Amino acid sequence: MQSKVQGQVIVITGASKGIGFATAQVLASRGARVALLARGEAGLKEAAAQLPAAQVFTAAVDVCDKAGMEKALDAVIARWGRIDGVINNAGFQFARRIELMPEAEVRKMVDVNFLATVFSCQLAIPRLRAAGGGRIVNISSATVRHGNEFAHLALYSASKAAMDKFSEELREEVKKDGILVTVFSPGAVATGSIANFDPAALPEAMGAWLEKGPKFDGMTTADVVGEAIAGCFELPAGVAVEFMEVRPQMPTPKLLENSSP
Repeated sequence: MQSKVQGQVIVITGASKGIGFATAQVLASRGARVALLARGEAGLKEAAAQLPAAQVFTAAVDVCDKAGMEKALDAVIARWGRIDGVINNAGFQFARRIELMPEAEVRKMVDVNFLATVFSCQLAIPRLRAAGGGRIVNISSATVRHGNEFAHLALYSASKAAMDKFSEELREEVKKDGILVTVFSPGAVATGSIANFDPAALPEAMGAWLEKGPKFDGMTTADVVGEAIAGCFELPAGVAVEFMEVRPQMPTPKLLENSSP
């Protein structure tokens, strides 16, 4: 049976690695045309080389730059004539106690995890409407609902929670246009995001996490999450996954992603 994403044009932010790239791989394997958006040109080229050339387009852009995002979306339309879906996957995670978080980190968390999604959706709406409708998938985080994912992620979780409520309101505004909105919430995923963390702040965060108990629900991989996100595009027109949370259910001793047993 032919996949419903066959021939669709789907834009993915934060697509050069991790969940974004894994999702692009799945969608491309099902016949979609995928536009990979990320900041780094080199990473995009490396990612694109692993996908069918006729099904991939790349644009180096900072998702916080609304004008740059508008140019990127218009470039996708210039290439393929339409946009059928947008996956707002770009995100930034950082662990530090609220009291100690510098202003620049607070602003970056809110800008990348929330405001960039707002701007992307604003830009996507008229372009999806022009195509007769489509889907927006906003990537949230299980940290919004599960306190034992890690510790000292208050600003990250709060920015994702804001995105969740925004998505709920957006859904009601755009359903009349045939635009369907999904909030997708992954649990812990091995993506290397811990490399963003300040090594000086990690021991305190790890200690606070261990105070919640010696185990958590474990960690999954980007390809598993990518399969689930791609599945949101397999439903018939007019039918949406409104909310999906994919989390491991494997009680696991707490170790950092790059720690050895």
